[in-house]
Amino acid sequence: MRLKAAGFDVETAETPASKNDNCRIDQPIRIRAIPVPGRGEKALRLPAEPILSCPFGETFGNWLGTLVAPTVLGSLKSDLVAVQTGPGFECRNRNRLPSGKLSAHAEGLAIDIASLELADGSKMPVKPNGHGQQQAALDAVRRAACGWFTTVLGPGSDASHADHLHVDTMMHGSSDRYRICQ
Repeated sequence: MRLKAAGFDVETAETPASKNDNCRIDQPIRIRAIPVPGRGEKALRLPAEPILSCPFGETFGNWLGTLVAPTVLGSLKSDLVAVQTGPGFECRNRNRLPSGKLSAHAEGLAIDIASLELADGSKMPVKPNGHGQQQAALDAVRRAACGWFTTVLGPGSDASHADHLHVDTMMHGSSDRYRICQ
């Protein structure tokens, strides 16, 4: 209810079926769009309509609306209109390995971003493409994400994240202050 009151286009989602009982998502929501302050009714769309835990969805949406969209506009002089993501919740291990620790995706606490779409019709892939101005904007967004999320991984961090930006809020160790930002 709080997200709807804040202008998010969300709905309560059914907990996705899973063969692994350890994959659990608390308060699942499906996010279609988020508000961007100062843009009125022009919401930022999430075409994949990812399923996330409500608290993570709120953090993710606020980061997109209050940090990413203004950074992109200021850097590239075009509004951010859509963010291409993965599904959000996905019952799997880290880096899709056959064994090991569960991914933050398995709790709805993570999302992968593949590209950003601008009002001028251009697309900004997270995977470096040689466009210097776009890359500078993406680098700024990625650095700033470390203040919002406990894990930020993208191109250059490892082979599993070569073409997308992964952000999550899973706690690592005994403190929520520990960050993995690569």
